[in-house]
Amino acid sequence: MSGSQALARLSAALVTRAGGYLFNPVREEGRTCLVCATPVTHRKHCYQCEGHRHHDGLADASAFLTYAVAGQQSGYVMRGYKAPEPLAEHRTIVTLLAYTGLARHARCCAVLAHAPVTHWATVPSLPAKPGEHPFHQLVGRLAPGQEARLTAADSVEYPRAARPEHFSGPGSLPAGSHVLLMDDTWASGGHAQSAALALHRAGAARVSLLVVARWISRDYGHNGAFLRQLAKRDYDPELCPWTGAACPQLDRPT
Repeated sequence: MSGSQALARLSAALVTRAGGYLFNPVREEGRTCLVCATPVTHRKHCYQCEGHRHHDGLADASAFLTYAVAGQQSGYVMRGYKAPEPLAEHRTIVTLLAYTGLARHARCCAVLAHAPVTHWATVPSLPAKPGEHPFHQLVGRLAPGQEARLTAADSVEYPRAARPEHFSGPGSLPAGSHVLLMDDTWASGGHAQSAALALHRAGAARVSLLVVARWISRDYGHNGAFLRQLAKRDYDPELCPWTGAACPQLDRPT
């Protein structure tokens, strides 16, 4: 079986098992935040992402594979896969999301940036916790390039804030480094953006952020109506999380 055939089978398995409750994030200016894909009304950024913008060194690009809805199956999956006694089905769904997302779309951020991915990193738990995070264990064998490992601070006052001191970088990264930073869930974005700040401080020329799930509450603002509209669509693993549409194509010489 070829790699493309295996990927097609895994994508089909994901849709069969979870396509009924997964939602492709929307990337549409004025309708969703340009950074985190949460619904907005005639704005470029949500309140939280707007608040992060005073920092120099945030993620240069961001993408999300699905929305995780609080109190619904997608939310249960993102919490259940890393529970002390994880549910096998939840871990399977997150594994399928991560594998198909990386296999189909890890190169998309390189195409958009006109720079190949040279390193990868995951966002650690904050504050630091002993042992390997389940998400790091899951994506470590799939990610492109060399790992740029981040270390979380042992104690932080405001863990959800975007602060460069929340993580220490992997020493000095080579000039021109493009890091694919990955996380399982984005709620406020402080953890992921703190990690991006640390990677830029370590010398990364570019940080592209790929998150499995953007956490969303259907009871907040117009989110309920937004999600009802999304429920009319079938989940499509081929839809690019960076563009919200087709994958970007390499420039061809004319």
